Amino acid sequence: MLYCFSKTSDYDTNIYMAGTEEGYIHKCSCSYNEQYLETYRGHKGPVYKITWNPFSTEVFLSCSADWTIMLWRQDSVRPVLIFTSTTNVIYDIMWSPSSAYVFAAVNETRVEIWDLSVSTLDPLIVNPATGNLKFTTVLFAKSADCLLIGDSDGLVTVYALKNMTVSDRKKVDMLHDMIGSKLASPE
Repeated sequence: MLYCFSKTSDYDTNIYMAGTEEGYIHKCSCSYNEQYLETYRGHKGPVYKITWNPFSTEVFLSCSADWTIMLWRQDSVRPVLIFTSTTNVIYDIMWSPSSAYVFAAVNETRVEIWDLSVSTLDPLIVNPATGNLKFTTVLFAKSADCLLIGDSDGLVTVYALKNMTVSDRKKVDMLHDMIGSKLASPE
């Protein structure tokens, strides 16, 4: 059973990623409907979301019911980094449209903003849900410094973001260097 789909880029609409209930991510092609081009293994539960870094078509994130977020490079079938900050299902993730290092994630109890240039161990910002609300979806506004969070009551909350880093070419290169060093290091 498939859970989520994600195109690899706006330029190559023939290739897409599919997350499965078994925790796999399959790289697929519309031209080869009988087989997968690649299978990425790492999650131990259903994959709920796959999202591409808007500054690098080689880098993507996935989130799962197994409480993890994984950072991948398209040419490696094992995750480069694994992020675990809570023991809750991660429902949604999204890269910031203004930084190659920043992404947001939501789970049942909180929204997290991660900045990989600051830490790969802990989220930079954590905002808990109030009462019995459960966060279900996250979206960065494309033309404003805002984060939109959907919840289990069907409401959307808008958070204003201040002092978010802006990407430049040097930082994108640094992201690739960080990922390269993680892949080169033994497990």
